[in-house]
Amino acid sequence: MRNDLCVKCGSAYVMAGVEVRDRGSNGAVPLRVHIDEPEPPDHGFIWKRGSSSGTVRAWICAACGYTELYTDNLAALYDSYRKSHP
Repeated sequence: MRNDLCVKCGSAYVMAGVEVRDRGSNGAVPLRVHIDEPEPPDHGFIWKRGSSSGTVRAWICAACGYTELYTDNLAALYDSYRKSHP
């Protein structure tokens, strides 16, 4: 649907890049995907866990309601994912 046409009904009435929110402790927050990297076996005394996050956005057809979700920051997310799933 990122080409501004609904893949389900063909409508051109597409709302692009709409923020998707979740309930947080201080109110609504943008929905995010988060991946923590595993602890490396040979880290030094000072070590900080690596992680990556991406924001989820929606493309919504205003004619039929079909919705697709897309996440940004894909390269960093995939790098963190590969470290945690060798």
